[in-house]
Amino acid sequence: MIKNIFRLIFLTFAAAVILVVLYVFNLPPFHSTTTIKTTNDQDAVANETKNLPADLADKIGRDKSYEEMISHATQLEQNGFPALAIAQYQEAYKKDPNSLKPLYEIGKIYLRTKNASKAEDIFKDLTQKDPQNVDAKVFLGRALIGQRKITDAKNLFNGINDSNQSVKYYQGIIAAYFGENDQAKSLLNQSIALGGSEDLTKKANNFLAAYSEYNFNVESPELHLKVLLARSFNQCGEYEMAIPLLFEVTKAKLDYRDAWILLGYAYLQTEKYQDAIEALERAKVLDSQKPETLFYLGLGYYSLNNFKSAEENLVLAKQYGFEPQILVDQKLAEIYLERQNYPKSAESYEKVLALNSEDVNYFVRPIWIYIEKTKQPDQALKLALKAAQNHPNSAMAHNLMGWTLIYNGQFKKAEAHLKLAMALDPQLDAVYLNYGLLLEKLSQPQKALVFYKKAHTLGQGDGVSAAAATRYNSLLASATNLNQTLQANTLKP
Repeated sequence: MIKNIFRLIFLTFAAAVILVVLYVFNLPPFHSTTTIKTTNDQDAVANETKNLPADLADKIGRDKSYEEMISHATQLEQNGFPALAIAQYQEAYKKDPNSLKPLYEIGKIYLRTKNASKAEDIFKDLTQKDPQNVDAKVFLGRALIGQRKITDAKNLFNGINDSNQSVKYYQGIIAAYFGENDQAKSLLNQSIALGGSEDLTKKANNFLAAYSEYNFNVESPELHLKVLLARSFNQCGEYEMAIPLLFEVTKAKLDYRDAWILLGYAYLQTEKYQDAIEALERAKVLDSQKPETLFYLGLGYYSLNNFKSAEENLVLAKQYGFEPQILVDQKLAEIYLERQNYPKSAESYEKVLALNSEDVNYFVRPIWIYIEKTKQPDQALKLALKAAQNHPNSAMAHNLMGWTLIYNGQFKKAEAHLKLAMALDPQLDAVYLNYGLLLEKLSQPQKALVFYKKAHTLGQGDGVSAAAATRYNSLLASATNLNQTLQANTLKP
């Protein structure tokens, strides 16, 4: 329960889950020949709906105008609800089948969420509906690359005559992939000259730097160039182009350590964790002290819930000097928490804070561990004091002070900090949860119930809401002098 607080403590979630699910699951068909595959989309919609904030849930409705639907879909996507955004774009397209914008946005979401096959279907249809639209062709090419259909992508991009930076960039990196190196450099330079996107210019320069690095060492074999280009593909997010190149390298030279590391990293980024582990274990055999290998292995094992192996590799990565160290400590803290090794988890979280205490939320988990798990409220208070010193105007920092002061028996000071936290952010649900706890400690159950109910309302669906409901119901059940009507009015966790 408390684990969720760290992740969700700033958010206010909606209670109208059933209404939203029914809305999305009963979408009518499109008024055109365009169809969108929805395999597994309903599961994604259901999961997102559980965490949908009230302000976004309230905007869902079939009586909205086309413009309102587009605006709402954009908000949903920006707030991390891609499946719900797609559903809303679908409704907008139904509202105005002559507008292609909803389809473009759906296709782009599929690309961003690594669903290249569905993106291909969307953009293939769009290129037929709007043959002169170069952007649709570029997105289609990207979808093909995302499925390792590199030859198809090459044919597509080579058929585009428009002098467009994106077109030249993708023509350039595809030429590099196929070993057409002089043409690749020419096209990448053309891309930079055309300009328009700082990101594409940076990426094009990355590939040109790889060629320069190779040329600087004229004795390097051809395999070395492929590894340098694969590194650029990884650094530029084109993992599906890096993987086949690295296959070629590792097949030709089994002991090429850096190629195995790059291959493992590419697999990690494409969420093929077992493949990543196998590649990185090969790299580890070749060099057991390479910190990058050990760190990526730790991430791979963690992703497969093999926390023991994850811990072993991350500890070694730190021992051999992996940087930035904070990334190792953060992951170790999570692993120790999963393994219920609370003292070591708290120790790792404190190491994170020693390296970076700029985010007040970094203080939440170690404080919770010291209060709830290791029963060291004095240690929790030390951290809360540091949080308040570093973030004097933060509602969360003063909430943490109030929380820890309660467990240290300093009720008057706790109340002062909780009141300040409420003044700084009246919508912070955790403050009301802790104020209810304070009132309960002060033998004021009637008032405590009011604050628990407020915390439950503000934190609809999150960990704070669940904790507030548990405390509210427990207090009702244990108090004998409360009004019978109140006793019957329990809250749903």
